[in-house]
Amino acid sequence: MRSAGEAEEHLRLIRTAMERSTKHSTLSGLSGILAGLIAFLACVLGQTVVQGSSVRFVLVWGATLALAATVDIVLTKRRAARVGKTALSPLGRQLSRAVAPGLLVGVAMTGFYLLHPETVGTYIYGFWMLCYASSLLAIGMFSLREVSILGWAFLAAGAITLLVPTGAPVGPRALMAVTFGGFHIIYGAWMGFKYGW
Repeated sequence: MRSAGEAEEHLRLIRTAMERSTKHSTLSGLSGILAGLIAFLACVLGQTVVQGSSVRFVLVWGATLALAATVDIVLTKRRAARVGKTALSPLGRQLSRAVAPGLLVGVAMTGFYLLHPETVGTYIYGFWMLCYASSLLAIGMFSLREVSILGWAFLAAGAITLLVPTGAPVGPRALMAVTFGGFHIIYGAWMGFKYGW
């Protein structure tokens, strides 16, 4: 007959094993830093190259998203292999399904912006932040606590960005640099030091 203490310890070990199996822990801190640097570069290009053209603006940010996603996929696969996991596990597929609605809403808002740039203007940045926040918060249910914290930070920043008055000293573009650039760099550095690069 096992003691109550032994039974409790076994339950704790089982609970820990179950939590590990349902948490995505192959995230790369380096990919967060690189995504932030890529976003900073896009903000600079947005200031100089794409002025007056909504199509060029969307192309620059589309290329930014594609580049950041590619970097993330490559580094996540590398880290997954290093810790003995696969990025395309059943949990990885769940993450893809969780992120899809937020990204699809972002695509829809971008299409609306292309058709009506004068209506949306630079507030497209705030809409993108909110869409990204919803994706991060969905992923956070299957991932580490830091992902949810990043999601809430983007949610707050997106709401603030939509409330910034036109002509404010710190406008939507600057807030885009702070969030997609700065937030990602801080998040990536924290994740790298805490969980590995």
